[in-house]
Amino acid sequence: MRDSSFRLPGPLMNRLCTTLDGKPLQSCASLSATLVNTSEPRAPTIEPTVPPAVVGWLLFLCIILTLVFPATTLYRILAQTLPSLLGEQSPRSIFLLIVYCVVSAGLAVLSVTAGLKLWLVRPGAVRFARRWLWAYLIANFAYFGLSVSIAKHLTSLSLAAMGLNHVAGPIASFAIWYFYLEHSKRVRETYSNR
Repeated sequence: MRDSSFRLPGPLMNRLCTTLDGKPLQSCASLSATLVNTSEPRAPTIEPTVPPAVVGWLLFLCIILTLVFPATTLYRILAQTLPSLLGEQSPRSIFLLIVYCVVSAGLAVLSVTAGLKLWLVRPGAVRFARRWLWAYLIANFAYFGLSVSIAKHLTSLSLAAMGLNHVAGPIASFAIWYFYLEHSKRVRETYSNR
């Protein structure tokens, strides 16, 4: 006999509840009752697959890393460093300008990578962004130290400008963004499972 709480279309029920020789199964009603209970309809549960949104200060950081930093680096290299390099006669200055171009270009490429990883909510994105911040800080300190040790005739004005560009500025941006990545609730929520 069929259970009244479990209803399948007639031909389907007949197929499920008959043996190979065409005789009805004895336990078909109890089997069908355990498989489906129609007295309480259940909605299928679907897990959300949409990654968390990157908004607010996190989006601002992604834009800085992906667009602003690489664009300003490219501008500095093309508009300031290369013209200086072409007009320079001193081998020490040429060496410093080449080092600046190579290090800045490398940081720009890593910046785009860090920004895209954060923006696309990739695994390890926050760790990679923190490492980029460390690389940015260390590279600027190293370039400043190299410049002071190699350049012979640095005026106090040029030394102050270099200190602002390669020490004070990087310290400020490093501190702000590293602190944000470490303590932001939005960052924790967005990258908690990654």
